[in-house]
Amino acid sequence: MRACLLDDLLAGAGRLAMVPHPERPGLARRLLHEAHAAHHFMRRFGVPHPRWGNGSLMARALGDAAPSTRPLCLQSLAVMALAVAAFRQDAAIRRHGLSPDTGLCYTPFELGDDHGRNQSKTDGG
Repeated sequence: MRACLLDDLLAGAGRLAMVPHPERPGLARRLLHEAHAAHHFMRRFGVPHPRWGNGSLMARALGDAAPSTRPLCLQSLAVMALAVAAFRQDAAIRRHGLSPDTGLCYTPFELGDDHGRNQSKTDGG
């Protein structure tokens, strides 16, 4: 996953605020793993992931929901910050950058021939 900045945490917290309290920790973990997978996709293919964006938490958090018009929810911010800390600690312990969640990978069929690239940019058309 790309570096997690304050705006990433705020976007993640805004996304978490849209779901009930018990669902927030699971959603936070899912957003982090998907942002991490999107970052690997971007590095490998040179284009943002078709559904999860460029690998930043902000792109992932804003990707599947309209921005929240609610004021900042500090409980959501705390859940998001704790999830980021746990994600980083787990990566440091494993000494590996890949997510353990194998369900995040696309099959070649799902990717298609262009791996998410815009053909008009690559074929001169």
